[in-house]
Amino acid sequence: MSPPKQPQRLFQLSIKSCLNVINYACYVIEKSCSEGEFDECEKKVYSLKCHLMTVLPCRLFDVLCSERTCCQYRGDPRIQLHVLTHPNMTVFRKCDLDNSIPQPFWIETLSKFSRLVVLDLKFICTDEILNVVGLNCLLLEELNIVSKVDIYKSLFNASVLIRNVSDAGLYSIAPLKLLRILAMDPPRNERANRVGRCVSQAGIIMLINELPRLEELRIESCDIGSTLIGTVMEIGPLSLQKVNCHYASADGIRKLINICPCLRELSITHLSEHNKDAILEQISTSELRLNRLNLSFFSYSESMQKLLLFKGCYLTHFSLWEIENSLTLDAILSIGLCCTNLNSLYLMSQSKSLEVPRYFQRPNNIFNNLQHLTIGNDTFSIEQILTFFLNCTSNLQTLVLKYQTKVNIDNTLSSLLRKGCFKNIDNLWLDCTLEVSKNVVKDIIQSCDKLQMLTVDLNEDTSDFHRYISDNNLDLKLGSY
Repeated sequence: MSPPKQPQRLFQLSIKSCLNVINYACYVIEKSCSEGEFDECEKKVYSLKCHLMTVLPCRLFDVLCSERTCCQYRGDPRIQLHVLTHPNMTVFRKCDLDNSIPQPFWIETLSKFSRLVVLDLKFICTDEILNVVGLNCLLLEELNIVSKVDIYKSLFNASVLIRNVSDAGLYSIAPLKLLRILAMDPPRNERANRVGRCVSQAGIIMLINELPRLEELRIESCDIGSTLIGTVMEIGPLSLQKVNCHYASADGIRKLINICPCLRELSITHLSEHNKDAILEQISTSELRLNRLNLSFFSYSESMQKLLLFKGCYLTHFSLWEIENSLTLDAILSIGLCCTNLNSLYLMSQSKSLEVPRYFQRPNNIFNNLQHLTIGNDTFSIEQILTFFLNCTSNLQTLVLKYQTKVNIDNTLSSLLRKGCFKNIDNLWLDCTLEVSKNVVKDIIQSCDKLQMLTVDLNEDTSDFHRYISDNNLDLKLGSY
């Protein structure tokens, strides 16, 4: 049976209790002062802050401020933040309630945070705020500057989203030489530049070049690799360890490897030329020691085999979306034999050649370390492939089955449950095309001692399952479509 819910730790209860008391005190102060008595209110808030700092360790304020959403404050969030922040904070992450706080508050508050290491300004960030951050928060290692978004309602066109961070803001944070992780807006095209502020590819390249320790740049829906490859500026070598590259070519990948010699995670999709093998050759012959490699729209060719032979020992995650019906059991065996440290495997294929012989004897010491498996296909026997993988590893924790045609898998799941193949599974995700009966779902819940997340498509009423989970105090989330 799924594990029981554990009671909250004493520390968590203490934090929640402390926040409740602080929130109550803030609310009393706020309601005791009229709008015209702002100075008096500020004095009382400051007095409360000083009292708390004499009885609580400074590092606890970081925790209280991070956990403040567990006890929602009913009043002006600025009052609560005044009490829960202090100059020695090392971590500050805004919450959704902070989005309405005006810019002057952030400028005044952040100017005092000289010891911050982590700062999240998602959806409140502006160029003016970044100017303050760049001047005062020189110890930052992780920063989220995804822009505040305003809505401009045009009389002629549909509503337009206006961002508030531009290249000027990026220049402001160039002095933050300790930054390792940066999240920000994607660049906009020239037409979009006419509405509001925006960052450009040139601004992003400038900033990357100014941050010697930057390991990860998080830009939603942005092709970082192509941006780096396409620039005419002299850049590199950079410290970036994680890059996605959509429209790749062999020459582009070679240039990218020279720019980012420290890469540990690489994703390649949407090839710009029909030279997949040449791209794989560039990776094979490089000095890269990748931990994660994601390849979409590739085939399992001799070049792929060579790549895994040379670089597979470093991989802990391998993802392949195969498109030319080239994936066979021999190819999967080769992946397992070459990638001995593989922890996570993602395989998508339309191959009709993926079959496990009836009396197949699997090799020893293959997929021993596999903990996370995602597989999908319209043609292979799900029972054969699942049985193969689950017989290879006893440590599988996450199993995701995707893109199957409509098929009932009751017998397959029941057989695997009887063999104890799911004993360590804590997350099971079954595509909506996979038909599973309520009886088998109940068997899964009762038989999997570590299961905490189950996603399955049940057209029937599931209230009895939720009641069963609640009555037995199970730490299990049951999801559907």
